[in-house]
Amino acid sequence: MTRRIATLLWAALLVVPIAFLGVATTLERHAPSTEHGALLLWIAVIASAFNVALSRVLPPRLEAVRRGGREAVTLTRFLVGWALCEAAALFPVVAYVVTHDPRLVLVLALDMAALVFLYPSDRRWKRLAPAGPGGALAAHREGP
Repeated sequence: MTRRIATLLWAALLVVPIAFLGVATTLERHAPSTEHGALLLWIAVIASAFNVALSRVLPPRLEAVRRGGREAVTLTRFLVGWALCEAAALFPVVAYVVTHDPRLVLVLALDMAALVFLYPSDRRWKRLAPAGPGGALAAHREGP
């Protein structure tokens, strides 16, 4: 049941940046701000890279709470990773609203790909699950 909930949450998080981009592209067009376009692009790239990296590195390091059980800990680890990818994806959309720089859509696409690749597959679920009742890191490390 927890895996099914995880899959639904993952899918919902995929929709938000895409829906936000849809809104951003249909807003009344105003003159794009070129004054800070390059700066916003670099901030989007750096923030995206940082958040996507954290989404891979941080979740497995979260300690398990004994009362929550393995499924709850695994779901929490996924949620942290997904939230970091979601945060990475939102800044390029906001910057796009301001600048209309199409390169920001590419940054968004890369962030969305990072989120897509965090699908709660059987292999990834097992990898993020705590190894034992004490909540240690998973005993083996596989690729994503």
